[in-house]
Amino acid sequence: MQRNHKQQILKPFLAASAALLVAGGAFAQASAPAAPAGKPGHHHHMGHGGGWMKAVDTDNDGAISKAEADAYFNKLDTNRDGKIDKSEMDAHRKAVMAERHARMQAAFDEKFKAADKNSDGALTKAEANAGMPRLAKRFDQLDANRDGKLTRDEIRAGMQKMHRDHHRRGPQGQGAPGSQPAPATPSAPGAPSTSGG
Repeated sequence: MQRNHKQQILKPFLAASAALLVAGGAFAQASAPAAPAGKPGHHHHMGHGGGWMKAVDTDNDGAISKAEADAYFNKLDTNRDGKIDKSEMDAHRKAVMAERHARMQAAFDEKFKAADKNSDGALTKAEANAGMPRLAKRFDQLDANRDGKLTRDEIRAGMQKMHRDHHRRGPQGQGAPGSQPAPATPSAPGAPSTSGG
């Protein structure tokens, strides 16, 4: 009986997990650099379930066993009632997004530190070109105070502004007909940033 109950739950669980990964992919896309001009279909995302497979396939054999699926189910079922409800899915999604943000931030900080050859906490255009070439392409746009250097704060604020502007314009560079852009919101400390390199 309990086995049938778990099998009945497993299908909706897998579908919900796929939806969770789509949401995670949207977050990854939002924190990645904007698509290059002329390539409206270019997106950064996790692929068709690739992130979910990696999370569940703990022995990395390219398949998900019942034991692996059960272990993942149990990880999400935090109150141990044999079901995964919306609050458990939301909590898991937030934890995954926070972990991804922390990894992205650590990778960015590592690249920034390596590119900052004189260790002054800012990148000159030459340092950006040498160590973070994708970031260098947006150097003038991100250099808000026009001092010829980019600090982490300038990069973070500039990238957040670009993402807000990109989402207001929509995928083709224009807002939806009859829609108004969302109001600008102040940048939150520690918000997602680009890897830049």
